[in-house]
Amino acid sequence: MTLMLVMAFAVSAQTHNNPRQRSNNKHVKVTKVVRTKTSTVLTLQANYDKDMYCYLDGATLTDEVNGKRYNARKALNFQWKKKYQGRNFTFRIEFPAIPTSASVVTFRETGSSGNPFVINNIAIPVKQNKSTTPSTQKEGKTIIINM
Repeated sequence: MTLMLVMAFAVSAQTHNNPRQRSNNKHVKVTKVVRTKTSTVLTLQANYDKDMYCYLDGATLTDEVNGKRYNARKALNFQWKKKYQGRNFTFRIEFPAIPTSASVVTFRETGSSGNPFVINNIAIPVKQNKSTTPSTQKEGKTIIINM
């Protein structure tokens, strides 16, 4: 039963590693985007010098296709409003599920920060629904073309 649940999640989740992106902060980048029917989880890698810190008190994700903005639901492996100083770390943020049509999103730090970091043009491949149309018959075999 547990194996079936794990397999069902694996089939329904879309994972995109190291997506194309642009950031206004050379110290932070998105390393993974996982999309499920119920959530979108961004994994971000922060690489700071010892005298620098990362502080997040909120975040948004904007679907650049339709302009809809999603507020972060959870900080998964860190705490909001806590300084993480002088270290390299990975943090994960959960957002509501974005539409499957979303192919480009923007991550924005929100809150009281005077210089928020923004990672835009995060490319998320759209899962294509393959429609099949018989195109030709050759020697009794139907050749299917995926469009």
